[in-house]
Amino acid sequence: MTRTTKTASSGATGRTGVETAGAGQVWPNFLVIGAPKSGTTSLYHYLSQHPDVFLSKVRKEGRFFSGVGDGSVYWPDFYHFDTAPDVSDYQALFADHDGQARIGDVSPDYYAYASIAARRVVTYCGNETRIIAILRNPVDRTYSHYLQNVRRDAEFYSFEQALADEPRRIAANWGFQWLYADTGRYADRLRQYRDRFDSMLILLQDELDQDGPGTVRRIFEFLGIDAEVPVTVEQRYNTGGIPRSKMSILDGAHDHRVGESFETLHAELVAPVSGVSGATSADGVYPPIDDSKVSIPPMAEATRASLQARFEPEIVALEDLLGRSLDLWRPA
Repeated sequence: MTRTTKTASSGATGRTGVETAGAGQVWPNFLVIGAPKSGTTSLYHYLSQHPDVFLSKVRKEGRFFSGVGDGSVYWPDFYHFDTAPDVSDYQALFADHDGQARIGDVSPDYYAYASIAARRVVTYCGNETRIIAILRNPVDRTYSHYLQNVRRDAEFYSFEQALADEPRRIAANWGFQWLYADTGRYADRLRQYRDRFDSMLILLQDELDQDGPGTVRRIFEFLGIDAEVPVTVEQRYNTGGIPRSKMSILDGAHDHRVGESFETLHAELVAPVSGVSGATSADGVYPPIDDSKVSIPPMAEATRASLQARFEPEIVALEDLLGRSLDLWRPA
């Protein structure tokens, strides 16, 4: 197989204001779109081991098609988040491509901003682009998403207060990284891709956990490359948990300050302790925390029950989309 390369007469901006793809540029012919906190980082590392797969070594997530680099989405200043706001920035991520048949981009923001991203992928790459989604029990995914931000010094309210604050954040156009429950609404986002693309593979994180080698083989088969290439899948990447020092956040130590800017809270609560005014590396990652010193505190049962009820219509909608039961996401 040969790679799919979208070409045009130039790399200039067209009449609509959208940059066009240029001759000789390299564009993905498959995407792993998410959902966030569902195993995308692990898939990036597993798929990168295949000799016929190219994924950028610069960073896991290209973040071009979602438009998050255009400045319209609120992202707290201290939380560094690399984007590719234009074609040249995005093309730089593929500079090391060396003829691999499958060229990919693993970006959960393509799921989060599906209505924008799906259209842009068609424009730049065509509807032959193969789409891979991996989904997680939305209740567990929502909590893991929240804990990740607590761990990264990017959330200052208890889980319950953050959920209650979500409508305000949505109205203010906050980035999806702070929209924990809203990001768990799968079916509507996936339809944006299903309705536009010829080939789509939807996986569950449960399948990756239960049979990592078999799940990766399914992906290779879907991509049309040798499925028997040995891949090491034992390690999990970007797993959850928080250090004991941040437990006070979960207990609501700062809930009385809801509505204050995150920049103010970070400058007061984090910078004097950490000695840094913001993330020291891409993707809002602060100095690494010793994994042996983190734990996943249990979610309050009342909160879990509330989220389960909230997500039940979403689970039903996803069952209709997939044509399969998702009882494994319901309480026994």
